[in-house]
Amino acid sequence: MRVIIGAIALTGLTGCMLSQPLAPKLRMPPKPLLQKSIFQISYSSELESARIKSVQLPAHPVKKLDSVYIDTNKVTITDELHDALVNILSDKGLIVDNHENTDYRLIIQQVDLTFGKDKIYVFNKPTSDHPYITKISQTMPTKQCSNIVVSLSMRLTHNQSSDVVWFAKSSVDSAGFQGIPMQYTFTETQRITNEKDIIEFIAEQNTDKARQQRYQTAINIPKYIVKPTQTPLIKVAGACEKDEVSALTTKMQLKLTKGLIDKLNVQ
Repeated sequence: MRVIIGAIALTGLTGCMLSQPLAPKLRMPPKPLLQKSIFQISYSSELESARIKSVQLPAHPVKKLDSVYIDTNKVTITDELHDALVNILSDKGLIVDNHENTDYRLIIQQVDLTFGKDKIYVFNKPTSDHPYITKISQTMPTKQCSNIVVSLSMRLTHNQSSDVVWFAKSSVDSAGFQGIPMQYTFTETQRITNEKDIIEFIAEQNTDKARQQRYQTAINIPKYIVKPTQTPLIKVAGACEKDEVSALTTKMQLKLTKGLIDKLNVQ
């Protein structure tokens, strides 16, 4: 009989313990809105535009519809450059002939490509402060880029008299040809660094034991910690590496050619 009474008493005590009020279960706090931003930085250098020297003598005025033969015996030029010469001369009103018996002979004397001293580009400080950009300015204050120099010279002679009518030369380096800063971008994305810790905290606080202990007791859920991460720099404008600079040579030659022929006065 005593055993039965003891069992009933123990059962009652256990029931009282189980019926103790529990604090509500905690829920995961709403996540903050994460931002994604794209930033741009640039590096600049002292740039020199194409230098052109042109002299035209008055003894034999060059007139529209005069014929011209393009002489490339002294140099090797691409078909693209030759075709450009033909088009530019035609736009000036001259007739380009494949036969040497013409009014004038345009002699291409020099078409040189040489790698010069590397070009140094200096970081441009932005108007607004940003920790990552500040770090870049300190760790990479300059950029060293390959630099190629294109030189071109030609002269126009009067076929009948062999007199030099016009001569011109020009050169430009790849930095001056581009005429723009080196531009880079990076993407900054915010991320939550302690989400796992908060999940574990919520799970621990939602056990029956923890709910009993915090009944009618306020508890603070840890706040989300948000930190930014940045991608590596991506170049979006400007040629810097050797292969990138080399790829500019054809366009550089075309620009110099047009710049020189533009100086030729055709009446």
